[in-house]
Amino acid sequence: MKTFSISENDIQLLKAIRPFMSGKSQKLLDLLLVTINVFKPEEPNQKINYDALNTLLTMVQESIEAKKKHENIIELEEYEEYEEESDNQAEDVENLLNLLAKKQDDES
Repeated sequence: MKTFSISENDIQLLKAIRPFMSGKSQKLLDLLLVTINVFKPEEPNQKINYDALNTLLTMVQESIEAKKKHENIIELEEYEEYEEESDNQAEDVENLLNLLAKKQDDES
């Protein structure tokens, strides 16, 4: 049962316009083409193309790792901002305590 058919000419056309696409669009097109290739086996007795499936799984894994890395970078930046704010608050408290101590010394 075929759910859709795409000709080789259509695939060649997509590959031809790929260089003119944005980086994100190129990645999506690559994902689409690899997914199509998964269901185009090289040997007639196979139902799927295992090499294309391996490539697809690798692409998905790399995408997940990149997303996790990006999230970790954001968390680190948020932590550094919090740490800087915390240092400023500690400095403010120290200055306030010094001011109060000085005022108390002046009154004595």
